[in-house]
Amino acid sequence: MNNSATTRRISKIAVEYNGNDKGTAEMVYGNNLLSEDPEIQFKEMKAVANRNKNVKNWALTGYISPEKSIGDKLTNEELTDLALRALKKVGVTDDNQIRLDIHSSTKQKHIHFIVNRVNTFGENTITAHKIGENFGKAVREVCQKLNLKTDIEIGKEKKQMMYYALTNSLKYAKNFDDLVMKMHLKGYRVTLSQNVKDGISGMRIVRYEDINHQTERQYKSGYKLSEITNKLKIADIKTTLNSNFERAEHIQTLLEQMRENEETEISRTNISKEIGKTVDEFLKPTYTAPDDELLKRKKRKFR
Repeated sequence: MNNSATTRRISKIAVEYNGNDKGTAEMVYGNNLLSEDPEIQFKEMKAVANRNKNVKNWALTGYISPEKSIGDKLTNEELTDLALRALKKVGVTDDNQIRLDIHSSTKQKHIHFIVNRVNTFGENTITAHKIGENFGKAVREVCQKLNLKTDIEIGKEKKQMMYYALTNSLKYAKNFDDLVMKMHLKGYRVTLSQNVKDGISGMRIVRYEDINHQTERQYKSGYKLSEITNKLKIADIKTTLNSNFERAEHIQTLLEQMRENEETEISRTNISKEIGKTVDEFLKPTYTAPDDELLKRKKRKFR
């Protein structure tokens, strides 16, 4: 499951965004908050955060976004439980202020969280150091306990499928445009990167069904070639494409020669037929010998 967690100072806009999501957001959990209004909730959180002046980035914010095939099967209660379990593993307690909202405006249902790092007693319970890494680890541990595929497992499967599609397409592609089209027909978008020195220098591959156009600017979908495999580099792909192109050119040349030979053979056959007809015509008698004519007359007279 894709996830993110960061510590920062927030404004009321962040809380309002969590509670809106183009009108589709659903607040599924709140803790130590008196109001359900996002603006007032921000004021409540800020008042508690002010109890510990040493904590500047007082809010922990982020999301958990399940793979669509998994997210479609998870109920809101199950997704909420998953998020709370992961948050507790990074220091969130029953004394922290928490707001969880499920967003559904995109094709992948996901859950956002805002947590006050300063609890109601003025204590900072959440360590900021490596919080993104630690939260990702916590989400994976919870997924394993719940028998759900982790983001690493899902990513590994996707990379294997991409590698298979890429190597299969490379068997026949003659250039990068041809390769992009063949991958497109297999359900993948290939984005090429290039520079002045090397020309095509890299690529990113993503399954069309994984593209989330609403969040694509913030989070790049798919994987770089180097993330998919270490067995294949851009230089190898260029070599293979050039080899395929040369082989295709050679085959085309052979085919043209075969056509020319066939046409020549047909031409020879036609000439032979014409010569045969001419010889036949030439061998046909063009007159009747006198002796033969005399013999015919005698036969008629005799009858």
